[in-house]
Amino acid sequence: MESKQSKLGYRRWLAIILIGLIGQIAWAIENNYINLWVYSQSHDANHIAWMTTASAVVATITTFFMGALSDKLGKRKIFIAAGYTIWGVSVFGFGLASLSNMTSLAGGNMGTALLLVGVMNVIVDCVMTFFGSTSNDACFNAFVTDETNPKNRPFVESVLSIMPLLAMGIMLALGIILGVPGNQGDLDNITWANQIAKPWFIFFLVFGILTTLIGIISFFLLPKDHIEASRDEAYFKHMVKGFTPKSVKSNPVFYIALLAFMFFNIAIDAFMPYFMVYMQNLPVIVSTSGGFYIVVGTVIGVASIGVILIGLFMNKIGRFKTLFPAISLVIAGAIGLYFVKESLEICIVFATLLMLGYLCGTTVLGAEIRDNTPEKEAGSFQAVRMVFVVMIPMVVGSNIASATFVNSTVNEFGQTEKAPDANMFLVVAIAAFLALIPSIWLYFQRKRSKT
Repeated sequence: MESKQSKLGYRRWLAIILIGLIGQIAWAIENNYINLWVYSQSHDANHIAWMTTASAVVATITTFFMGALSDKLGKRKIFIAAGYTIWGVSVFGFGLASLSNMTSLAGGNMGTALLLVGVMNVIVDCVMTFFGSTSNDACFNAFVTDETNPKNRPFVESVLSIMPLLAMGIMLALGIILGVPGNQGDLDNITWANQIAKPWFIFFLVFGILTTLIGIISFFLLPKDHIEASRDEAYFKHMVKGFTPKSVKSNPVFYIALLAFMFFNIAIDAFMPYFMVYMQNLPVIVSTSGGFYIVVGTVIGVASIGVILIGLFMNKIGRFKTLFPAISLVIAGAIGLYFVKESLEICIVFATLLMLGYLCGTTVLGAEIRDNTPEKEAGSFQAVRMVFVVMIPMVVGSNIASATFVNSTVNEFGQTEKAPDANMFLVVAIAAFLALIPSIWLYFQRKRSKT
């Protein structure tokens, strides 16, 4: 069958790269830049934890229903294209939930306005997540699984795994042009929030239009659906199929890989929602001219190149010869960032190790899950993946990390505001170490399955 050939062809590659990259730009806004935005408007990391938790739940429920529906109907293309088109409109909505707009909505009550910043951004985030999860998590992920095979999948996964950092790099470039996130300097929080709102508004508008444009292009770019509609069982039964004991027994490697990915992503989600806010406010970076852009730009560039090179040779090296070092890099990077805060150069080194480990681990575990996803049921099994790989890690990782933050202040309106601190890196190291246990189990399970 054409879709399972080792060579994907230019059209499928173009679809994977364009749709994958723009999807990651939208997700990077939702997972990283939106956190900078909300923190600039409220100076409260509690709002970041709210958004991360709500987004994880909505993403999982959406994928649960829409992934199974795409299998049931035998459709991926319409969900991806239409979903991206509306997804872009929702991105623009973030720029409207500024402190100044919320102050007007609250009738000038600043305490209420600060609360509304969090609430309104959570609502916009959930709307965005619904369309993003439908088009990207449920259907684009299923499309990639449908269109690849074990021979070409590791390289496809390595290309997809650098998309989040490449997306951050693109956003960083526009951010530098617009002055986002900018340097607060001696301005008070409210003055700063109002001053930075306009460049953020333009930022969301640009990327919202870009996402919508790719959605429209996808109607013409994506190949015709070739999966068969699943009409042999009821929709609900098909939807919960991946959670049944029979499925677990029939696909043990798939579920062990999910368990390893779960702990790994708990480690990642313990720092990723707060990472850019933390770096933006780290004294050694604040005191260096352009320090934030230097750190983020260097980390993105080096880690992206590293994971591409590793992805090219992953099959020859062996996945588990990549996975165990990747987890070790995450642990080493996290411990280094916890202890070293005074040297910009050393912070860059440990942040790069952390990101490289994150990308390599994601590449290996993502390929393992795709390889072991049951044929013709990729859509419904995306819900299982979302529970273990997205919802549990985002809820557990982000909230445990938030609970460890000790840097907090009470603002003039009597509200306690939290700021991310280095304690989150201890959570990262512990969760990454726990990921080694199912990874070792997975390694021996795969060896047994091949004998």
